[in-house]
Amino acid sequence: MRILSRAALVLRYREPFLRWAAGIEAKAPAHAAGLRDDVSVYLVPEDPLEEQETPPLTDFFVEVFEHELEDWCTDEALWPAQRDFETFQAWFEVTGQSIVLDLGRGAIRGEEY
Repeated sequence: MRILSRAALVLRYREPFLRWAAGIEAKAPAHAAGLRDDVSVYLVPEDPLEEQETPPLTDFFVEVFEHELEDWCTDEALWPAQRDFETFQAWFEVTGQSIVLDLGRGAIRGEEY
């Protein structure tokens, strides 16, 4: 077991995101309903000053917001025009976790996104 030098942001979808996602296309309502129990987890650098358990969400909300929108709909014209921090907080519940453990064996593989 290894402790990763990362913190985690755990994102849950709130009603405004679910309503937006359900309105994208005909099949979307059924898919969006399945998101109620889903979460997304983003690994972020630890707070370099070690003042907080996780770095400020304001450092990452734009990237996370756009990733969540793009994951659901690649047509940016259908994205909400207002994508500020206040809107992000209304659309997503985010909690930070300061301890990230890797229970896997071997090297961590991934791809650039």
